[in-house]
Order: sequence, then C-alpha cells, then structure tokens
Amino acid sequence: MGNFKHRIVYQIWPRSFKDSNGDGIGDLQGIIGKLDYIKSLGVDTIWLSPIYATGNKDYGYDIDDYYKINPEFGSMEDFDELLHKSKNMGIDIVMDLVANHTSDQHSWFQEALKSKDSPYRNYYIFKQGKRNKKRELLPPNNWLSAFGGSAWQKDPNSDEFYLTLFTPNQCDLNWKNEKVREGIYEIMRFWLDKGILGFRMDVINTIAKKDGLPPAGKGKKLDFPFEHIVSLPKSHEYVKEMHEKVLSQYEDVFTVGEGMVTSLEDLNAYTRPEEKKLQMMFQFDVHLIGCGPLGKFDFRKGYRWTPKELKDLIIHWQTGVEKGGGWLGNFLSNHDQPRQVSRFGHDGAFRRKSAKSLALLNFTLRGTPFLYQGEEIGMTNCHLKEEDWRDFEAINDYRVLQEMMHLPKPLARKVIQKMTRDHARTPMQWSEEKNAGFTTGTPWMKVNPNCSYINVEKEMKRENSILSFYKKLIEIRKSSEALSTGSFVPVDTENKKVLSYLRQKGEDTYLIVINLSGSLAEANLMDVSAYNFKPVLCTYDALPFMPSMKLQPYEGRLYKV
Repeated sequence: MGNFKHRIVYQIWPRSFKDSNGDGIGDLQGIIGKLDYIKSLGVDTIWLSPIYATGNKDYGYDIDDYYKINPEFGSMEDFDELLHKSKNMGIDIVMDLVANHTSDQHSWFQEALKSKDSPYRNYYIFKQGKRNKKRELLPPNNWLSAFGGSAWQKDPNSDEFYLTLFTPNQCDLNWKNEKVREGIYEIMRFWLDKGILGFRMDVINTIAKKDGLPPAGKGKKLDFPFEHIVSLPKSHEYVKEMHEKVLSQYEDVFTVGEGMVTSLEDLNAYTRPEEKKLQMMFQFDVHLIGCGPLGKFDFRKGYRWTPKELKDLIIHWQTGVEKGGGWLGNFLSNHDQPRQVSRFGHDGAFRRKSAKSLALLNFTLRGTPFLYQGEEIGMTNCHLKEEDWRDFEAINDYRVLQEMMHLPKPLARKVIQKMTRDHARTPMQWSEEKNAGFTTGTPWMKVNPNCSYINVEKEMKRENSILSFYKKLIEIRKSSEALSTGSFVPVDTENKKVLSYLRQKGEDTYLIVINLSGSLAEANLMDVSAYNFKPVLCTYDALPFMPSMKLQPYEGRLYKV
C-alpha cells in the first residue's frame, strides 16, 4: 500500500455505522456488509473507534479488557472476518489505542482497589488526600477533569484519591511504572500480530504527568493542569520507547497520535521521521476556533470567528509543520467534533456547495487526509433535546456550566447543543427508509430527521452529488505526488475570505482556491498568473483560470498546470 503519506483514512464510529441484527446498535457485521461501499469511495484504510469490552461510560474509550471485543459489536470471529475481508479488498484496519487510562472495571484497577499494598496500586496514580481546617478530606490538588469537576476520585477503602483526567470511570495509568508500559506494548503486539496496520493513539501526549503533581494555574479554584500533563519531555521519551520496543519490530506500521492542545513544536518533535516516534499527529486549533481557552464548551468568545482567522490557522500549521519536518493527520470532522458542514460551512442553502469545498480543502492540504462516516454525503448537526443526549461529556458539562459558570439553563443548553459530540454520533444515513436504513430495531440514539433527503442512496443517484465529488477528489489525490507529498505554498495571503495555495512537487503543480465565506469574494492570483492552469475539479462551473477571480459563496476550484 506504500507510504503512510499516500493513505486515505475513513473513520468509523461502529456504534452508529450500520446495525446488522436489529438491536439498534451498529456492529462489526454491519461494517462487513458495507465494505463494498467503503471501497467504492477509493479509501484504503479504515480507522475503527474502540471496539473493545467496555462499560460504555465514554462509549468505548473506557476499556475493561483490551483483548476482548465489546459483545454489542460482535465477537473476535467477526473481527477476524472483517480484517480478512477488508485486506482482500486492499483496505487496512487501524485500531484505536487508549493508553492514557483504563476503565475502573479493568482487572488491573480492580486489583489496585483491594489494598494499599497491592502491586497494582502503582499501575495507577493514587495520592493521599488533604484535610482542611474542618478536618474534611479533600482531593490532593485542584486539577480539573477534561469533562468538568475534580479530576480525583476518592478510593472507598482509604484516605487516598486516584486520578481520572477524563470521565470519573477512566483511571489514569502510571506510565512511570515499567510494568504498565510493558502491559500496553503487549496489547499492541497482540493486535499487530493479528494483522492490523497500526493505531490511532488516544490523547497520547498526556501519558506523562509532572512529578509531585503540583497544583494547576494559580492553585486556588479548579483548573485544568495543561502545564503539568501536556507533551512533557517524559511523554516524548515514552513514545520513543514504544517505537523502539514495538513499532519498529513490524513492517510498515501506521501511527497517528491525538495531540491534545499540542503546539506546533511538539507536533513536529513527535512526528519528524528521525525522532522515531509517530508518523503523524492531529492538531485541534482549527476545531477550537471561536472557543475560549478552556476548550469547546468555553463559550466566552460566543463561538464567533472569521474566514480570515480560519485561513491563518490553516496556513500557520501547514507551513510550520512542513518547515519543522513533521507530518499532520488532516481532518475536519470526527467522533468528537460537530459535523464539519455545520461547523465550518453552511448546513442550509449552501450545504452541498460548502460540503464540497471543505472536502476540497481537507484532501489538498499537506498531510494524510481522514474522513469521518457521513461527511461524504454532507451529514449535518442534529437538533437534539436534552433527553436525546447520550454523551457523558455533554451531560456533565451541562451541569458544570450551570454550577461553575452560573449559566442559566437555556443558555447552558444552547452551548451544549452547539458543540456536543453527539452531533457526530447520530446514526449513519443510508437511505430514506425508517431509521435511515441504519437499523430495523430502535436506534440507540436519535436519527437526524433530514435523512429523508440526506442519505447514501439518494446521493448515489444524484448528478454532481457530494458523494461523487468525494470519489473524484480521492482519485485525484491518489494519482498526484504533488497533492500527497508536495510542498504547500500560500498565495494571496492577505485576502480576508479566500484561501489559495499551490501544492508542488517537481513539475507537478496544483492551485487550490476556496472561498471560506458565505458571500461573494474575489481572489487576487497575479503572483501565480505565469502558470498555465487548467480547471480539474470545481464546486460550481469549471471556469478558466483568471489572475483576478470572482468566487461564489463557498466556491472551491482546483487547477492543474
């Protein structure tokens, strides 16, 4: 399959992809039944969100047993069948590796709870609580969890607390303990020996914690400990060791790290080939545009942003990673983000146009493109009432917004509705049949009512569909060295609405021009007017190249010399 830079990855969130047995939950046989569809897109790699045994407190990211398949999804035989069938079609499987924490039901943690002297106690991060003037027992420090509330849970049998930086059921592992590291490496070998291609590594840049676990921020009220957990020198060392002991022992292993609030410098240090750590990493600055410093439910900027801000962020990362010798995994939506057409485009009148332009953007940037189930038909955010919410993060942050931020209920609801991960998790829209053809039973979560006109079946029949645009785009990307590995050269950088850039490798040169706004715009391309450009793929009509170009709302054009 060649180099990781040439791959195109399709992410599946199994619970919402396709249900084969009518219990309302997507499963492995459902994925097997849709392999022809996935193949028809032109992708060569599937990233499966976690399918391991879990209590579903964080839908699979709280793992009870890394060697077992979640029975809701099927059996290990089903997994082996999926692996075998996809391989035969030229599609490789990438699994999710959750190495920062296990669930509180994992055998290691269950053993750790038995006594302070258990050897497994040191597999996690336990710390003595503090007593206040009233002699009440309080958590060891003021660390805030990523999902709101204290990051510490009280051990029922002692005066100690254990660290849970995500949900209260996800217990952070102690990576200082060599046995923990070896335990994770064993899990990796088990799956690689089965024949998977590699891993997407969940919050891999937070596996090291600062010695002594000092207070966060000013140390008074609850605060997220960014400076004590994000990309510490130790986490770089651990990932290097993982490469040495596991990844380098296999041929052509695919690795992508999820870099929580990672910096440009760190991303490059994780992904430069000579560092021997990871092949690529995701960054989230683009996804946090319009959010306050505490992340996506920090509403203090009102989620307002301009096309110019988005453009500047993209250029900053594209040029900075190229200069720094690193590599990006590019994505505009995934299981944790709102739907891209609702977030960065327009999910009303310009839905089809903006869906195509966002695709054009994602597939022509420097880095490996990831697409998420449903984006190829322009799926949108869904209006979800409180009783429709399924995500722990949304439910918990709704409470936190009211308690800590003193937001009135209607406003708190609005903030959650804007950014909840549930948007990405509504079932895949296959047809206009009942439940969008996702299940014959009762779906585990609300199906977006717009499935009557946004679905795969309709897209397949429609002329100039979003789906056919994706297929063409993927084909162009795969046939071009410039688009896969070429350099990124921004053009007309001061333009407030239009993002334009060249992708070049040797003689191979492409020009990409995208109006990121919902109004008419003009691109000034005098700097590249000496090239003989011909239109290759356009979201409106294929118009000839002009040094000064008028663009319709969300119009995107791809030219080639």
